Amino acid sequence: MARFFTVASGSSGNSAYVGSSEAGILVDAGISCKGIVTGLCEREIPLEHVKAIFITHEHIDHIRGLKVLLKKLKVPVYASTKVLDYLLTNECVPPGALLETIDNCTVNVAEMEITSFRTSHDSVHSLGFRIHTADDRLIGISTDLGFISDTVQNGICGCDLVLLESNYETSMLMNGAYPYFLKKRISGKEGHLSNEDCATLLPQLVRNGTTRIVLAHLSKENNMPDLAYQTSLNGLTAAQMTEGKDFVLTVAKRSETGDMIIL
Repeated sequence: MARFFTVASGSSGNSAYVGSSEAGILVDAGISCKGIVTGLCEREIPLEHVKAIFITHEHIDHIRGLKVLLKKLKVPVYASTKVLDYLLTNECVPPGALLETIDNCTVNVAEMEITSFRTSHDSVHSLGFRIHTADDRLIGISTDLGFISDTVQNGICGCDLVLLESNYETSMLMNGAYPYFLKKRISGKEGHLSNEDCATLLPQLVRNGTTRIVLAHLSKENNMPDLAYQTSLNGLTAAQMTEGKDFVLTVAKRSETGDMIIL
């Protein structure tokens, strides 16, 4: 059976495991190597069961532990060509690391098919992933996106489980202490996704088969887990959908390992 859990999720670091009890992948390595290994151990996934690392983009909260982790774990790193070039140029990976592009293609790792799709973010290049597991489950991962494009919708629509960004609450951001330029960046088309915009998409996902929704990449300063959860729940309830019957909604933990979800 397919397994999914977040090792960490938030503006300070991100990583998630997707696979089975025997083999899987990490999506991002944005916390320390020690933190990743500890999180996997907490969910009884030995490090050697990780067969590849997929990187959404090059920001530090997605690659912080990558270099040290690759010294322990000799597996390929998949990312866009632009991100791979960045990792090499900035010495974010150890010498001899196996780097594989996932531009506009599907790759097979750990008996899963992983397809990338473009997201809008102010990085050298940013991706989401659609993962088809060995037991015919679909998992969609999409964080760090300024808006929900048609490409993003197509990438996650029809997935059994979706990890979707719910980064900030608009009034908290706009009334908070951040300088104007940073507020503009976060709320812009290449920034992050608000609670409200996240909630707007969820009914469409549930109508197309999504039963597990995990809200991710919450801002520490401009959001609260209960607020993100309630905004999404309100959007789903307004669409006549019932929690526990039509969907299960959770919020990924910032600095703790998330619960194992078995599909």
